[in-house]
Amino acid sequence: MLVIVFHTSIAYGAAGSWILVDVDTSKLTITSILLTIFTAVCQAFFMGLFFFLSSYFIPASYERKGAGRFIKDRLIRLGIPLVFYCFVIGPITGWFAHFRDRQSLTEFYHIEVWSFKQIFVGPAWFLEALLYFVILYTTFRLIRGKRAAVQSERPFPKNLTLLAAAVGIGFVAFVVRFVYPTGQGPLGLQFGYFPLYFLLFIVGLLAYRYNWIPQIPARTVKIWGWVAVCAIPVLPVGLILTGALEGNMTFAGGLNVQALVYAFWEPFICIGMILILLRLFQKHLHRSNPLRKWMSANAYTVYIIHPPVIVGWTIFMTNFIWPPAIKWLLVSLLSIICCFLLSAILRAIPGARRIL
Repeated sequence: MLVIVFHTSIAYGAAGSWILVDVDTSKLTITSILLTIFTAVCQAFFMGLFFFLSSYFIPASYERKGAGRFIKDRLIRLGIPLVFYCFVIGPITGWFAHFRDRQSLTEFYHIEVWSFKQIFVGPAWFLEALLYFVILYTTFRLIRGKRAAVQSERPFPKNLTLLAAAVGIGFVAFVVRFVYPTGQGPLGLQFGYFPLYFLLFIVGLLAYRYNWIPQIPARTVKIWGWVAVCAIPVLPVGLILTGALEGNMTFAGGLNVQALVYAFWEPFICIGMILILLRLFQKHLHRSNPLRKWMSANAYTVYIIHPPVIVGWTIFMTNFIWPPAIKWLLVSLLSIICCFLLSAILRAIPGARRIL
C-alpha cells in the first residue's frame, strides 16, 4: 500500500519522477513540501526494506529447491512480470497518460516501444534488480557450496556497528552520486540508491543465517527509532539553509552540501525505520488473520499493476477543481482498493499464482 501512496504523492506535488503529474511543480506549496518530506522518508527505507525481506527468505527457498529449481522459479516469478511490464503495462500506461490524443496505440508501439526509443521499466526496476541479485546469490552458493549454507546464531550487531554501517554506506552513496545522481541510471536502475539496497540485500541473508530478527534488542530499536525521528527534519532544514527555497536543488548528486546531507541522512532514517517496523511486526502483527493473509498474498501483484490504476484515477480527478491534498487522499484510497480487487481477479486465473 505504501508504494501506491508514495507514487500518488509525486502525482500531486512531491519531488520525484512519476508517469503523470497533475500539479504545477514550479510552484512551492505547503502540500508539495509535506508530500516531499513524506516521500523522502519513504524513499530512505521502504525499497531497502523490500530488498531486506526478499533476501531474508532466499536461503531457505534455495535449500529446499536446489540451485536449478530455485533459479527457474525466480525467472518465472521475476522475469515474466518484468517482461510483461516493460512491453505491456508500462507502454500502455505511458500512452494513455500522454499520447492517447496524438497517436494510436499501434503507432505508439511502433515509434516508442519496438524501436526501444523508450524503455518502460517503471516500478518493475525492483524486479529487475532483485533478479540480478538472485543470480549473484546463486552463483555465490554454487562456488561456496555447503559452507555458505551453515546456520549459526550470532548476536545482533551492536550500535557502533550500525553507526559505522550508516556512515560507510552514506559515504559510498555520496561518491556513487558523482556519476549517477538520484533519478539517473541505465535500464531504470537508479544507481545512486543502490549502495543501500545492496547492503540491505546482504543483511537480509545474514539475518536469516544468524537468526538476527528475534534477537533485536528493544533498547537498540528505541535508540535508532529516536535517531530516525530526530533526523527527519535535518534534510528539509539543510535544504532550506542551502537555498532550496530560492530554487537551488542540488541534492541529487555532486560535490555540494545538499548531496552530502542527503546521502548521509538516508541510512540513519533507514536503519531506524526498519528496526521500528520489524519490532512492530514481532510484537503486534505476527498473528495472521484472513484479511491480512489475503492482502499479503496479493501484495506482489498489486506492486506490479499499480501504475495504470493510479494514472487512471489521476486522469479522472482532473475533472474536479479540488485541492491537491484532497485528490491525493482520494486517489491513494481508490487506487489501493482497486489494485487489491484487480489483483484478486488476476490471481484467480488458472496458472496465474505460479507467476503472481
